[in-house]
Amino acid sequence: MRQPTSLKNNSGFTLVELLVAMIIIAVGMFGVLQTINVSLQHNLQNEVRNEAVRIGQKYMADLRAKTFDAYSTPYTTFTENGKVRGVSKPYTVERTSQVLATDGTQPSTRQLMVTVRWSFKNSNYVNEVVTVVARP
Repeated sequence: MRQPTSLKNNSGFTLVELLVAMIIIAVGMFGVLQTINVSLQHNLQNEVRNEAVRIGQKYMADLRAKTFDAYSTPYTTFTENGKVRGVSKPYTVERTSQVLATDGTQPSTRQLMVTVRWSFKNSNYVNEVVTVVARP
């Protein structure tokens, strides 16, 4: 007489094994998505900072193009809109000139500084571009 086939020989996954595998895969995917999110945040923050550096260098080049005696004029603080990923971002630009050395009564050396301020994710950042110029 033949014995019935045993149920132990059935192949496949049980429902519990399938649920455990899905949970493990989901946790791994959440980790990968979080890593992508963090890297995108840092990339955007670097692009905003690079735009601030570009603005600071642009205004420093404008200052250096002037004559030495023109550096004594007072400068106003203003806002320039930079473009980051096609979106306008406000940057506050401040230019200053400070006498470092004099030759008698006339300034002979000046320090020029361009300060660019911006905010990103409720944090404030500053970039300063500084150079020294001497009377020719």
